[in-house]
Amino acid sequence: MQIPFNFTDRATKAFNTRDLDALLALMSEDFHFVDPMTETRGREETRIREQALFDAFPDVKVQMSPIVWNNRHLAMTAEFTGTFTGPFAMGGHMIQPSGKPFRFRFAGFFTFNDEHATHEEVFYDRIALMQALGQDLG
Repeated sequence: MQIPFNFTDRATKAFNTRDLDALLALMSEDFHFVDPMTETRGREETRIREQALFDAFPDVKVQMSPIVWNNRHLAMTAEFTGTFTGPFAMGGHMIQPSGKPFRFRFAGFFTFNDEHATHEEVFYDRIALMQALGQDLG
């Protein structure tokens, strides 16, 4: 069975080329995103969240690795790589850039309707993220 509408290939290409319109076209109007620090609803909030990533990590790339899927769900791991060069809001705090490259893995779970992704839930280790971003946890 094929991943719904080649989602991972299309989403990876759109993200890695900073084509927010193409990325948002893969998502429903009421797309719901949840991770340990954030919750957004709708394409406009998604646009703002994704743009914040591009602003803080202008060379960020994602590599998605699908694990299991059917016509309505997808489980995957993914990895971000890039350089932390701009401020990044996380959990109500503004994290100042380290200027250092980073590599960070996470897991994502998507739900789809017939034409779009409708929900994404992401899981990651917040301490590992802070370390990857060069933050002193002392």
